Amino acid sequence: MAAPEPGPVYVVGHKRPDTDSICSAIGYASLRQALGDGHVLPARAGALNPESRWVLERFGLTEPELLARATGLRLILVDHNEVAQALDDIEHAEILEVWEHHRIGDLHTARPILFHCEPVGATATLIAEQYLLHEIPIPASIAGGLLSAILSDTLLLASPTTCDKDRRMATRLAALAGVGIDELGAGLMAARGCVASLPTAELFESDCKHFDFAGKQVGIAQVEVPDASALLERREALVAELEAQCQAAGLDLMVLMVTDIGRRGSHFWAAGPVREQLARVLGSAVDPVQGLWAEGWMSRKKQLVPALEAAISGDG
Repeated sequence: MAAPEPGPVYVVGHKRPDTDSICSAIGYASLRQALGDGHVLPARAGALNPESRWVLERFGLTEPELLARATGLRLILVDHNEVAQALDDIEHAEILEVWEHHRIGDLHTARPILFHCEPVGATATLIAEQYLLHEIPIPASIAGGLLSAILSDTLLLASPTTCDKDRRMATRLAALAGVGIDELGAGLMAARGCVASLPTAELFESDCKHFDFAGKQVGIAQVEVPDASALLERREALVAELEAQCQAAGLDLMVLMVTDIGRRGSHFWAAGPVREQLARVLGSAVDPVQGLWAEGWMSRKKQLVPALEAAISGDG
């Protein structure tokens, strides 16, 4: 009797997926299929944002399947490794691998797994590298998606998270995709600018991550736009939504980080019982409505998260 065919393995990113989460899932699933693992499929844990949808249309990539819960599934995680950011019921899934570029979180597995984490600007950089190491040609469409993810996560290679590996890989992928980095970057920023017109609640949902810092529950929503002027005109509505989301989720701290890519900095607002910790990190009081402009602060992952965690835990 022949052995039963293995069930699907889904490659999936975090909730409220960004372009790196989506394109890394597509890219890694495609690599595994090229290596003979036809049961490995791309998936997503939430709705596509305008930028990601633009990328898929630009390069003719198929939208990954939407997963509602993790129970009973076999998963490869990309672009996250914290329970709060994963599919619901992640503890009831079988995690096979993790491909990641953030801090090591609180994910637990029943047995040893492949866990690849590097301090690069985007998970897509690591996925593209795997094609090269396995000597698998990168299709032009996949190269375009991975390049888009790198440019998106590194703010066009300008974020402090960007490293030489990201830059080298971006150049290589651009050649394979047949696009110019500046041209693609302009398209990404135009698509990202559409985020500013989203309803206020959807704006928060577009990229919000939750963390546990020394027992304190912290949410950080980041909105990255080429020009933050339009959002600043909505600051009162943003502050009201910030307070509402903080209370609804029972958070100790909720932060809104509006990154102005053109000005190379971010506007910050905070809500919750320990909101003073944000002021401690930024070195100045954060006005409840006007917020605080912080030049040079562009990365949630590399700048804000470690500084906030240190401040809240008493190590900062």
